[in-house]
Amino acid sequence: MIFNTLSYIGEKLNENNVLWGVGASILLNQYDLAYEPNDIDILVHIKDIERVDEILKNIGKKKVWEKEKTYSTKHFYEYVVNDIEIDVMSGLRINHGEGQYKHIFDSESISYRKEINNVSIPFTSLEDWYVIYQLIPKREKKVDFIGTYLRKNLVRKPELLIRALKGELPKDVVKNINGLLNL
Repeated sequence: MIFNTLSYIGEKLNENNVLWGVGASILLNQYDLAYEPNDIDILVHIKDIERVDEILKNIGKKKVWEKEKTYSTKHFYEYVVNDIEIDVMSGLRINHGEGQYKHIFDSESISYRKEINNVSIPFTSLEDWYVIYQLIPKREKKVDFIGTYLRKNLVRKPELLIRALKGELPKDVVKNINGLLNL
């Protein structure tokens, strides 16, 4: 059901030439690092967020979102489409003890595409989520899974980790990224 909904949404976004990518649990599921995702997390380029909001309001129901201290994301919207919760983020910003990390989402953020129900679905990178999850409380297991996977199977997009290092990151996250890059 969740992948049918993902392909349904993907078809609409692709028809409208939206720069988007799937992340979080569905991404981890593609690498066998998470089982049975229960929602869909989508990152959207800032230039496309208003169009995406209209598309998703037309095919689902927009929920009221309550702000959290962890995030200062420019646009965070929640929808329900086919009884599946959809989280859409644009201008993702994560607050942490040493400042605020501003995630860059652009065409370089897309790691690969996969056909699901004859729809091309763009997936974001494990490298980006390795950084993001280190900044979100209670995501240690996911960080460990991704880090182990990247060490075993090699970092495919080191340029994303190098780009992340230019952002405002806690010292321990910088150390972890440098360790993964063997710097």
